[in-house]
Amino acid sequence: MISRSIIADLENYAKTYNTKDFIESDPIRFPHQYSSKQDIEISSFISSWLAYGNRKAILQTLNLIHQDINLNFSNSPFEYIKQRGFEKYKNNNQSLYRFYKHNDFYNLCNTLHKIYIIENNNSLEDKIGKELQLRDKSIKQDSKNPNPCLNVIEIIIDIFKDVEGIPINTKSACKRLCMMLRWLVRNDNIVDLGIWTILQPQDLIIPLDTHVHKQALLLNLTKSKQANMQTALEITAKLKEVFPEDPTLSDFSLFGFGVNNK
Repeated sequence: MISRSIIADLENYAKTYNTKDFIESDPIRFPHQYSSKQDIEISSFISSWLAYGNRKAILQTLNLIHQDINLNFSNSPFEYIKQRGFEKYKNNNQSLYRFYKHNDFYNLCNTLHKIYIIENNNSLEDKIGKELQLRDKSIKQDSKNPNPCLNVIEIIIDIFKDVEGIPINTKSACKRLCMMLRWLVRNDNIVDLGIWTILQPQDLIIPLDTHVHKQALLLNLTKSKQANMQTALEITAKLKEVFPEDPTLSDFSLFGFGVNNK
């Protein structure tokens, strides 16, 4: 059990950091620029895909990408994908960001083009929903239902399996995919965008990066030294004691712990 004092701190930090002011210094600020579902999805996928390493460098790179999108296609990432504005990056092995090459960005965009344009899906959420239905039909009736969030993550991994930076399976923490799902599913209309209903907030898994893992260890939410999916699920289960319907709200709480208890 989490102590009452820790629960109070988690609740207070969530209120302090789950605010509009958080948006400007976080990668989520980029999908917040858009209003259409397709634009938000595309910007969210690109922004979360790049969200590792130094925060300042992440924001600088994402700003360059979104400026490129805006310059070419009337402020619409969807039009950028539709009109294949990314074609110029094909086979370009110059560095985009850290170990990502421009050709990796091309592969990501090309997969998005296939989803929206070639397959004519209305949204990435619709594509995932169709794959979920196919998966459900193939599961025997006596099978245990899989974790809903893990099921969605596995489908995303399969769809984007040829893209550098996408996990090969769900043994790793899949931090950036969990973060993107938090953005798209949590629906309190403060920081997160809440445009997907394919999952509910209570289904989400904490995005487990080094910072979150460190805070979770300090708070005895886990004893595991491995920042993998098993640990992420363990921490999420603990945090449901505080936020039973919305465990990833605690992402802001753990951020607050790190800021205030250095």
